[in-house]
Amino acid sequence: MKLPFSEISQEARSFSYSGAGWFPEEEVECVGSPQVVITAGRKGKKVLLDGMLGFTALLSCDRCGKPVESMVEEEFEYIFTLDETQGAELAEMECSAEDCITVQLKEPVIDLGEMLREQVFLALPVKVLCDESCRGLCPVCGAVLKDGQCSCSDNGRYSPFNVLKQLRKEK
Repeated sequence: MKLPFSEISQEARSFSYSGAGWFPEEEVECVGSPQVVITAGRKGKKVLLDGMLGFTALLSCDRCGKPVESMVEEEFEYIFTLDETQGAELAEMECSAEDCITVQLKEPVIDLGEMLREQVFLALPVKVLCDESCRGLCPVCGAVLKDGQCSCSDNGRYSPFNVLKQLRKEK
């Protein structure tokens, strides 16, 4: 999905994509069809692009491993430019907020597919839990502790704090 600068007018224009042609299906499992709405417009030598990404990801709970559906919605904003002299100056200066969203291009073509895949990974939650009270897995037998207590006894579990329990019993 390439968007040449020549197809972008001074007046901002919106377009949307649905489906999975741009979505990284091999790395992120998606329930339903991912949606993205993009608005692009030119301002001098720069292309201003902003949008909204939405999809439902099927992720694994970080504690017990059970599948969790997570609705992901993310807004994004980019400024694309061909001005390469600005990049040399930025290396020696402090970056502003606008500099953080500016992308220097070698060719006057925006690769929307790459940009959208990047946004998918940035939008994924850092920590996924099936439930706030999820206790994870038993380290001995692997039972899901959320479903109930496992049949393991506490005596068989190794803990670096077991030595402290022995000191407490001696006193």
